[in-house]
Amino acid sequence: MEPDRRHLAPHGKTQLGLETHRKKVSAQKRAAILAAARANFLRNGYSRAGMADIAREADVSTATLYKHFTSKETLFTAVVKEAARGSGNYDGLITPQDSARDALYKICRSYLSAQFEDGATALMRIVIAEVPGAPELARDMYEILGNRRSDSLMSVIGMLIEQGKLRPHDSAFSMRLGGGMLKEVFVWPALFDAEATLPPDTDEKIEGIIDAFLALYGPDSAA
Repeated sequence: MEPDRRHLAPHGKTQLGLETHRKKVSAQKRAAILAAARANFLRNGYSRAGMADIAREADVSTATLYKHFTSKETLFTAVVKEAARGSGNYDGLITPQDSARDALYKICRSYLSAQFEDGATALMRIVIAEVPGAPELARDMYEILGNRRSDSLMSVIGMLIEQGKLRPHDSAFSMRLGGGMLKEVFVWPALFDAEATLPPDTDEKIEGIIDAFLALYGPDSAA
């Protein structure tokens, strides 16, 4: 004879609700830790940032912080990933109606937004300062920011080639060329100026970069 389990239903619902609540609280604490860590790293650099200080600023216990992030390196890597979350993600950004110039402009703007508005440049300064004592930070940032963006840029260039909006060419090389121009004009100067922001003539400079790129790889350019 099967036991009557009807009385277990409310308990099951309670357990489900409790588990959902716990996950929500855990996600909120993780977000608070990342926000506090980001502020602390940017303010103090990597070496001087303290896990206890970050926990206090996030309003969590040190044990809770270490439950989410096992080390300061792991936490810093998570901060970099958070800053780079939208970097290189061009899903929905480019439409079939976009010309090559339109698509390239959107990519440039997305790239620069990640660098300046999402704090990638500031985090790069921290990593550069720490390379002698913590080279693994540079490795992690290169993997997160460099490789991800490179793969995404090559994918977009490949799509434009398939659509006939760019002439057939080595997308890996043109990605490095286009990315190099963006870095030369916007990123490298900002690494040496903590107060650097995008200049007023950003659009004009982007258009100049696109002009140079299309002169080489536009559909009407010489092979």
